[in-house]
Amino acid sequence: MRTVLRNSLAMLCALAALAPLPLLAARGASLPESSIDPALMQIDELKHLGTPLEPGLALVDPDGRPFNLGELRGKPAILLLSYYGCDGTCPTINRSLGSALEKVERFRIGIDYQVLTVSFDGRDTAETTRAFLGKAGIPDALRPGWRHAVLRDPEKDIRALTASLGFNFFWSRADQTFLHPNVLVFLTPDGRVARYLYGTRLDAGDIEKALIEADWNRISNSSNVFDMLTGVCYSYSYAEGRYHFNYSLLVGLGSMLLGLSIIGLGAFVYKKRLGRPTHAQ
Repeated sequence: MRTVLRNSLAMLCALAALAPLPLLAARGASLPESSIDPALMQIDELKHLGTPLEPGLALVDPDGRPFNLGELRGKPAILLLSYYGCDGTCPTINRSLGSALEKVERFRIGIDYQVLTVSFDGRDTAETTRAFLGKAGIPDALRPGWRHAVLRDPEKDIRALTASLGFNFFWSRADQTFLHPNVLVFLTPDGRVARYLYGTRLDAGDIEKALIEADWNRISNSSNVFDMLTGVCYSYSYAEGRYHFNYSLLVGLGSMLLGLSIIGLGAFVYKKRLGRPTHAQ
C-alpha cells in the first residue's frame, strides 16, 4: 500500500512540474533564444589571402545588363558584399566608402582602381539594386568606376563567392536581418584577394595603402618612389584590421645606419693612422 501511495505521489509531482511548460513555451518567457557566436563571422585571413576569384562569375547590373567578374581585371578592385534589403549597416558602409573614396587623392576611381558591390541575398534583383542605390547615396563622381550588382545564378554562386572570401553570414529570425561582417575586400589586378579592411568608418589613408598593396607588382616596378616607400613603411595589423607605421623597420634601418657609420668611422681613423709619417729615433 505504501509503495502504491509513494508511486502515486511521485507521478502527481512530475505532472505538477510539467504542467507549466506549455504555458511558458507559449509565452516564450523561459525558453532561451538562439544566438550566433560572433567568432563564426570572423574571416580566416591567412587562409584566404591570395585566393583567386572565379573570373566567369556572372553578374547583373541595376539596368539588367549582364557582365562577368573577370571584366574588373587589369586594375586593383575593392569588393564589398552587401544585401539590398538592408536598412542598417549595408547602406551605411557603402556611404562611408563613398565619402572615403572622395578623399583618396593618389588614385582615380575607374582609371587606377574599380569598386564592386555585390548582393549575397538571393532575393535581390536589378530592381532592388536600383532602390539600394537611392539609399546608399553614392556620389555621382564615383559611379563610373563603381558597379552595384546581383549574381545571375544566386542559388549556385552566392555560396561559391562567399566561401572563396571566407565571408560567413546568417539570417536572424528574431531581427529579420542578415548578420555578416562589414568588410572591404581588396583584389589584385589578376583577381586575387590581397587585403581585408573592416568597419563602417573607413579611412582614406588605409584605403590608399591597401590599394598600393593590391597593386604592388606594378608599383614595385614603377618609378613612383612615394608609393613604394608607403608600401614598405606601413604594415597591416591583423588584430586591428588597420595599417600602422612600421616602427620595427625604422629601428632596424637606424641600427644598420649606426653600425655602418661606426664601421666607416673606424676605417677612417685606421686609415689616418696608417698614413701618419713615423719619426726616426
